[in-house]
Amino acid sequence: MVYLTSDTHGAFDIHKINPREFIPGQTMTDQDYLVICGDFGCIWDGGSSDRFWMNWFESLPWTTVFIDGNHENFDVLNTFPVVDWKGGRAAQIRKNVFHLLRGEVYDFGGKSWLALGGGFSHDVEFRKQGMNWWNEEIFSREEAEHARMILDERNWKVDVVLSHDVPAAHSLSTKYPVNMDLYSDDRINQIDFLEEIRKKLDYKIWFSGHYHLDSIEILDSRPHCNLFNTVEEVDQLIEQANQVSQ
Repeated sequence: MVYLTSDTHGAFDIHKINPREFIPGQTMTDQDYLVICGDFGCIWDGGSSDRFWMNWFESLPWTTVFIDGNHENFDVLNTFPVVDWKGGRAAQIRKNVFHLLRGEVYDFGGKSWLALGGGFSHDVEFRKQGMNWWNEEIFSREEAEHARMILDERNWKVDVVLSHDVPAAHSLSTKYPVNMDLYSDDRINQIDFLEEIRKKLDYKIWFSGHYHLDSIEILDSRPHCNLFNTVEEVDQLIEQANQVSQ
């Protein structure tokens, strides 16, 4: 089984995947997965709080995987060793916790998964670079080229797309203004890049987070599920999305 949610934000919203509240977690095994679509937030300063949360995740029976969002400490997140995992390259945090890297495709739970982490911080004016905001929160040109190369190898076909932000065709893409002047020249417009991928890619369903709501939107006859409070099994989410698209 594969369950999905987004935006756990460390201690702030982690309760939704605690087995005391997340009832399916009480019977999940090491053959099951929990996918978090960004703003994981449990790796922040490399200190005691991080160790507490990683010990807790390691104690859980399932494998937790996450893409990065915008509210991540990339200085710390990028220190973990990169390993081969499920057909792609991933940063291994603990034996059962993996950071799915941008542009990589993985095969698990009977499906192929494209990881497109990162997103724009709409509250950047309240944040300080290197303390609680990082330029790396959006794709670099090199990361985008890597994603295109991987998808070329896959003939531009996957089952599931995981992103934190949304492509330009999505109604939420214009909710907040985007100012590329805040970023270094090697960075690209995340929303436009996701739209480039969406237009070319053959996929079944797209999951994202970031906007702190649960919704299903149909983009060119294909479902896009935005997740926040939802923690549901992937096939159930696909069934719900297909009902909306009919």
